[in-house]
Amino acid sequence: MKSLQWIDLEIAVNHIQHALEDINEDVSPFFFLVGAGISHPPIPLALDIIEHCKVTAGKYGKINPPLEKQSIDKYSHWFQQAYPQPIQRQNYLRNLIEGKAISAANFRLAHLMLEKTITNIVITTNFDDFLSQALTLFGKQHIVCDHPNTVERIDTEQKDIQIIHVHGTHWFYDCCNLQGEIEGRSQPSGHTTLTMAALLDRILSRHSPLVIGYSGWENDVIMTALKRRLQNPLPYNLYWFCYRRDDVDTLPDWLKYHPQVYFVGPPVKESSRQNVDELNENGKIAKKPMKEAIPEDVKGFLGKKDNESTLPAQKVFDMLIQKFDLEAPELTTDPLGFYAKYLCRTLMHDNPEKGESDIYFIRSVIDRIEQAKEEEKVKLEKPKKKEKMINHKVEELRYAIRRSQYREAIRLATVIDKSELSSQQLRELMNAMWSAATELNDNYVEVLSSYDLIIKIADTLLKKKIDDSTLLEWIAIALVNKGFTLGKLNRNEDAISAFDEVVRRFGDSTETAMQEKVAIALVIKGFTLGKLNLNEDAISAFDEVVKRFGDSTETTMQEKVATALFNKGVKLGELNLNEDAISAYDEIVKRFGDSTETTIQEKVATALFNKGFTLEVLNRNEDAISAYDEVVRRFGDSTETAIQEQVAKALSNIKTVV
Repeated sequence: MKSLQWIDLEIAVNHIQHALEDINEDVSPFFFLVGAGISHPPIPLALDIIEHCKVTAGKYGKINPPLEKQSIDKYSHWFQQAYPQPIQRQNYLRNLIEGKAISAANFRLAHLMLEKTITNIVITTNFDDFLSQALTLFGKQHIVCDHPNTVERIDTEQKDIQIIHVHGTHWFYDCCNLQGEIEGRSQPSGHTTLTMAALLDRILSRHSPLVIGYSGWENDVIMTALKRRLQNPLPYNLYWFCYRRDDVDTLPDWLKYHPQVYFVGPPVKESSRQNVDELNENGKIAKKPMKEAIPEDVKGFLGKKDNESTLPAQKVFDMLIQKFDLEAPELTTDPLGFYAKYLCRTLMHDNPEKGESDIYFIRSVIDRIEQAKEEEKVKLEKPKKKEKMINHKVEELRYAIRRSQYREAIRLATVIDKSELSSQQLRELMNAMWSAATELNDNYVEVLSSYDLIIKIADTLLKKKIDDSTLLEWIAIALVNKGFTLGKLNRNEDAISAFDEVVRRFGDSTETAMQEKVAIALVIKGFTLGKLNLNEDAISAFDEVVKRFGDSTETTMQEKVATALFNKGVKLGELNLNEDAISAYDEIVKRFGDSTETTIQEKVATALFNKGFTLEVLNRNEDAISAYDEVVRRFGDSTETAIQEQVAKALSNIKTVV
């Protein structure tokens, strides 16, 4: 029986390093193949774009769904319905991209490309130019190809950094957005070799891809080129880095089961959310209720999800930077010297007779930068020995973060005397600890240290009367995440104390953002109490959420209330208080049954399913069937995967109710 070849991140990076050490030629055996995953955030993913386009199309009465159910079909259909003109689609993309900050993953990739340690070629499906911007910021020139008519610019034998946008960029309206355009870009030509398909064939003939942040749309130019290439043996293996392990489910068999394709995913760990989709011995969906649920947004509040079950692009690049021990970009270590050399190299001639006159007096600008550098050097030498030592340690910490050395950054942050730091340095330290906490998800003890440092630093800044409204939110976020991490370490009593601290400090806040943190703390507190078999106390925590926030009209708060009611129903069922459990599920339907929000609809569908199961336990089979029927009636036409699962389970249980 064929099986996928899974390896973990460290093994994959070791494979890559070993291959590069053994080559006896200047041309790298690899190239980076990257997709939307390296630019999110701030650029939305395809699913988010689909939802936005649905809304826009609806304003013009275009509500009919696509005939096909594949992601590319949905994306293409709704994009065209919302923006039928090519220039409209380009303007939409420009609004998404222009003015947005370069993503951390693009910065890390640019860092890797500076010395071309792994490769000098990047192929991307992205419309944004974040990688190009980052390379320019780091002072590295590069070649860009973003249209079939420019493929002749790419020479795989050259050592220049080369970026190929296979679907174009947001700068031009002929970029490929729709399914026909994307598939058309993949077609070879009988009249010319100036096609993206021919270029990819040429690159793949000597190089194997390191695939990061790309989901693999089967008929696009990349997948069709890979399919052609994989019909013959590769000199080097292909490594496909998956954000989630189930990302491979949508990939074709010719890719998944190829003997030279290795998939790299996050470690397999027990999910914090128990799934009802367990199979009985006959292979049918088991008649089990959904277990307790922790709100999905607990696992990081600054755009990060729980990295236990994911492998973000930045983590892959971080590991490569660590493995190859790359120096930090010169811009970050000697900014004034960097800019002086950059201007000298690009704008000045040593001998005016050999070039044009310096009509913008660039030489004077360079002189001012060099003078500032000398003044900075003197300033750094003037401080007292203790202050000089503090500044040195702070710079060491910055250097560690720049080089993806997060454990070293935590160690340095722990030993730095915070009382000697300026407010700006403290703020930098807090940001550094957040970066360390979100990236070092494989070591809860170190992550815990980061959260403790964030809380301590934020409290220190508050005592200094710093006018910064975000500091309280930093503390609330860190406390919730600290509690969550303590739970992972099975330090459940300490976790409950952290959640109680959130309620004590911020329970009276009237700001929605802070109320959200309190609600999440109470929900996870209830979940944690349940782990300790303190079910009555758990129910009290869930009731507290409803009492405090049950009247909120904010969608985020309604989600927390629905989750609390749902978990209350589960706990009541475990206590054999089935009638009370049914009442909790009914309360969800009563409060939120008319909601159009997908996340809340999922809660309603799940509550109805659990109600049906509980009625079966009470041998009220006709009522159970009615509850299952209600799931199908309300949500049978939903296209959302999570809701479709509830409908499928309800239909299955209807057939088995006796």
